[in-house]
Amino acid sequence: MTYHVRLMQFEGPLDLLLHLIRRDKINIYDIPISHITREYLASLEIMQELELEVAGEFFVMAATLMRIKSQMLLPRHEAIDEGEIDPRDELVRNLLEYRTFKEAAHCFAAREEDRRKVYQRPMMKPSEEEAGEAPVEVTVYDLLEALKGVLKNLSGQAIYHIIPESVTVEQKIEAIRGSLARRSEVLFTELFGAAINKIEIIVTFLAILEMIKLQEIVARQMSHGEDIWLYRSATGSYIEAGGTQDG
Repeated sequence: MTYHVRLMQFEGPLDLLLHLIRRDKINIYDIPISHITREYLASLEIMQELELEVAGEFFVMAATLMRIKSQMLLPRHEAIDEGEIDPRDELVRNLLEYRTFKEAAHCFAAREEDRRKVYQRPMMKPSEEEAGEAPVEVTVYDLLEALKGVLKNLSGQAIYHIIPESVTVEQKIEAIRGSLARRSEVLFTELFGAAINKIEIIVTFLAILEMIKLQEIVARQMSHGEDIWLYRSATGSYIEAGGTQDG
């Protein structure tokens, strides 16, 4: 069974690089090119493993990172070090420019959302309210990070030779709708608890991404690396498992 999905959340390779820089607390002006290249290729590998339709620009960036890495490894003459151009300069400029436009877009979007007065904060636990903390919306790359943990746990479990029944993204979407109809929120990892094989994990993940794209659910976490919570969206239409719809 194969699923080829292209999602709007994959904004581009610069978005992925900024995610990795934020995740690993890297100084954008002094990027450790070997590390960032390794992490970028690892992310690209899991995207391909999930059979997500990856745009060609991601592979162009991979080649660019490899070229910069090779240039950084070349021996340098101390006499010309001061006037030598850092191979990372163009990449840093592109990242800074992209980040500026991205932050501006988020600012305008937030203002528009305030004007419409449609945003509602998802239900939070009493401990979170008392601490004055607010969950932040996660990116598709944060979800991929969480999925790595799920796949790692599966690989560490005993493998049984079971022929699975066919499972579709639509079936998983209905199952998630049912869970959220009964509860106000659900943990990302909980949705994979009954998965017995890799294909079921992938289909569940694609169902989550599809529901986020359709604005049926919102994914948030208190800080990077913590559990991700999935909530019913307050802005999108939502069809429950029973077939009724409400806003």
